[in-house]
Amino acid sequence: MPDPRLAQTAVPDPYLAETAVPDPYLAETVVARLAAWRVPRVFGIAGEPVAALVEALHSAGGEPEFVPVRHGESAAAMAIGHARLTGGIGVCLSPAGPAAFGLLAGLDAARRATLPVLAIIGGVGGVDEVAGVGGVDEVSGVGGVDQMFAGLCRQVWHLDDLRRAPALVDAAVRGALAGHGPACLLLPGTSGRPPALAEVSAESVAVDPGGPSAGPQVGAGMVFVESTRPLAAPDAGTVFVDSVPPSVVPEVGAAAVFTESGRRSAVAGVDIGLVVDELSARVPPEAAVTVDGAPGLNRHVSRLPPGIAVLACDAHEVSGAALPYAVAVKLVDPQRPVLALLTDDGMRSHGLSELVTIARDWPHWPDPRLVVLVLNTRAGYPGRQVADDVPYAGWARLLGLHGVRVDRPELVGPAWDEALAADRPCLLDLIVTPHPSP
Repeated sequence: MPDPRLAQTAVPDPYLAETAVPDPYLAETVVARLAAWRVPRVFGIAGEPVAALVEALHSAGGEPEFVPVRHGESAAAMAIGHARLTGGIGVCLSPAGPAAFGLLAGLDAARRATLPVLAIIGGVGGVDEVAGVGGVDEVSGVGGVDQMFAGLCRQVWHLDDLRRAPALVDAAVRGALAGHGPACLLLPGTSGRPPALAEVSAESVAVDPGGPSAGPQVGAGMVFVESTRPLAAPDAGTVFVDSVPPSVVPEVGAAAVFTESGRRSAVAGVDIGLVVDELSARVPPEAAVTVDGAPGLNRHVSRLPPGIAVLACDAHEVSGAALPYAVAVKLVDPQRPVLALLTDDGMRSHGLSELVTIARDWPHWPDPRLVVLVLNTRAGYPGRQVADDVPYAGWARLLGLHGVRVDRPELVGPAWDEALAADRPCLLDLIVTPHPSP
């Protein structure tokens, strides 16, 4: 359930088509409508096709705030984390082309959980290509984007007439907030001024966001595609905020890997249960904990004290999503301590790059406590004993963060004390060393 202390997305006043254009530019119009809906931030990739939109976000003075990320998967995960914690809309931004592929896994997770997420794709081709006139197969054209997103988003909107940009943004935001899953907004690769106004009826294009939830209005210059793919129900027990699930899970000691011959071998090192128990004795009651979808972490969540806000990723989300979740939570409530628990596989996928986001933003947080726990097995892939020994704590220190490496059980408690008392975000690199079976 959404945290009642956090603000919900507001409903702006309606507008008339004649007053919405002809000036400002498309990018400024989109940002203005997002601000009217009180969207607090946009998570995205700054590429050339969306350069005008990013510049308009910066010029808006933080309303909404633009949060640059290093990969589309992180942008989508942050939008999901924002939506799950607040109940409001989470917005992610990507240029058309290969970068847009990164949003797909996150949008699928939002579809399964019916979360209010809006994906904005910039630099898309013309409306005639949607109908197949141009025969577009490239990812950057409408045909390619439509093929990718129509099966994951409940609504897909494409703008071809700049005069109708405000109506389109309102319709897309309303579609995302309707509670049926994510929506997608496709914008053309232009930031120029719209053409002169033609004779257009205000009633035919005006959108009243505060009105009844009628079907979206489609006019000339808009292409609307509504997905008929059924939405999966949220996975029971995978996402819970403000409490932990009451189910009892078996205690698990050392983890396990498999040798190249397929024989199971013991994994020596610090017990995950011990780490969670030591955290439970120290975690601040107002803290939020994000947990990766790996079974080795999720099964221990019930050991945390009752009342702790927990956002747990499910198996359908990308590995390492707990770290983007944590960043989103911290941006929503910078005075709240946040902890992210994830595996080394997820840390290699997204964590190393998104530590840059943390290093950039943390000086603005009233409470700098964001602790990233990495379960470091030093295994590159199943069947390989030791492939990667990444110095995660050292990488954090290079970025100006705090970093602690833990390889003995007696150091776990003091390491948590050090991390929670640090004057900046901290990364705990928990070593779990595999040994070959006898």
